[in-house]
Amino acid sequence: MRFLYKRPKMELIDKEINSLLEIMTSDAFIYLDLFVISLVFTLLLSPVLQSISVSILFFFVSFAAFFSLYFFVFNRLVKKN
Repeated sequence: MRFLYKRPKMELIDKEINSLLEIMTSDAFIYLDLFVISLVFTLLLSPVLQSISVSILFFFVSFAAFFSLYFFVFNRLVKKN
């Protein structure tokens, strides 16, 4: 069955990889990823948190911490180089 599979051209693979890299490194995708990470982090720690209001506050604080870590460390180091 291997002879039935036609290998794609290198240019096509290169274009697909470049478009995927553009999407994965876009700011909107990174902010969405930070939102999901903060939400999962809050949900995993929800048994420890006392109330809903503390959970919401913890979500915003964790999102701000992850966002500032991304902005000050990764974004500035990449833009300098």
